[in-house]
Amino acid sequence: MRPLRTIRTIPRAVATTAALTTAAVLVMSTALTGCSDSSDTKDGKATSPLLSGPSRTAASGGATTPASGRTTATYTPRSAPGDEALRRTADLLRTRAAAMGLKDARIEVRGGTITVTTPGDTGERLRQLAATAELGFRPVLGSDATVSPELQARFAAYDCKAPLTTAAVSPADPTIACDKAGPPVKYALGAAALTGRDVTSAKAAFDAQLGNGWMVNLELTTAGGAKFAQLTGTLAQQQSPANQIGILLDRTVLSAPSVSQSITGGKVQISGHLTRTSAEDLAAQISSGTLPVELTVSEVTRFPS
Repeated sequence: MRPLRTIRTIPRAVATTAALTTAAVLVMSTALTGCSDSSDTKDGKATSPLLSGPSRTAASGGATTPASGRTTATYTPRSAPGDEALRRTADLLRTRAAAMGLKDARIEVRGGTITVTTPGDTGERLRQLAATAELGFRPVLGSDATVSPELQARFAAYDCKAPLTTAAVSPADPTIACDKAGPPVKYALGAAALTGRDVTSAKAAFDAQLGNGWMVNLELTTAGGAKFAQLTGTLAQQQSPANQIGILLDRTVLSAPSVSQSITGGKVQISGHLTRTSAEDLAAQISSGTLPVELTVSEVTRFPS
């Protein structure tokens, strides 16, 4: 594969063919889910559409919401935070709800939980609202030699189909995670080289020119751009699958594309199978930042008018 300046993900339809020529992660996982293609932006800086597959949002079509009735979601903290942390979480949810276009959202702290009520049938979007949104760019660990025995044991025992019940892992620690957008693919991943704190903005956009549809454009901080260039430069020197970046959002791998050379410019694109609603929701999650308190959705109730 020739040196390339951008990362582009192969379609799911040909992922099985690519898997046949790619070493499995820890010799247990199936496949390379991303491949590269070459293109430049108008300013000469490389961009990289890093993330493929559907957003965690199940919504499809546009962002309009039926006006009749209302929906209420109740969120329960996974731990026992103090009142101030819960109030800060509620404040961030208000910011995120506005960015997601959830009009007239009423967000309240009640007895150690947070409730959100919005007009219309918005249950799925209220589930997305409470995502912790911890974004991480992690190197894929490509062989037994680079993985501790403890992590190898966790990898062997990890079930991609099981519900996520454990607390979020620290960005500084290696982890196991799955891409569930198609047939589950399991990855052993190193410490996060970049997190959402390295992103200055995330905006949904429609790419009609190249036919990529809806995407999310990320702008990295100066430090983040430098770290991303260093990460991609290091990975480009590795053999597959250790030349892949695992991009996680809340313990789920959104994509794990391969890298062929250092990518500079501080710009990243998230693309592939996104609707307008899912792109806007993902951009809102990333731009609003990680929730101070990890929440679980304990109840969603629809009240028809």
